[in-house]
Amino acid sequence: MAENWASGFVKGGEDTAAELERMGKRVDKATKQALKKVQGLASRSIKSGMRGRPRWDHRGASSRTGEHINLGLSPHVAKKSGGPGKLTGSLVKSIKGSKRPRKVGAAGYSAVVMAGGKGGPQNLYKGKVEGTYPFFKPGVTKAEPKMPAVWNAAWAKATQTKK
Repeated sequence: MAENWASGFVKGGEDTAAELERMGKRVDKATKQALKKVQGLASRSIKSGMRGRPRWDHRGASSRTGEHINLGLSPHVAKKSGGPGKLTGSLVKSIKGSKRPRKVGAAGYSAVVMAGGKGGPQNLYKGKVEGTYPFFKPGVTKAEPKMPAVWNAAWAKATQTKK
């Protein structure tokens, strides 16, 4: 690679170029950390909307969904439910974010929050539950107003700017 391009134009250009390089690395690190924090915000918000009373307090054994479950609630069947209830907790536990943000292009990162995974009983009914008692989209919508503050704080620290 050629000589430092800034050294010929500005006195102290090498120092400036080195600092810009360090700042770029700090911004990349801050972006990954902010992505993880935002994922956590979204996951917690989604899960908070899934803690209602289940419509039924029992389920029979099945080769697809596992062993027999009986919560012993009274009454055994609720006529109406305010949202998705937690019978086994497998759907709630399946809400998670990607482990590591992935590099996208020259200056971007990507990460996801998802319900379900490679298998398990939650994949059998997550779409039906979301269709009947939406939990994913309202949870993300509830978390969105808090997200800009996370990004602003992370990038301000990385670029050493004052508010």
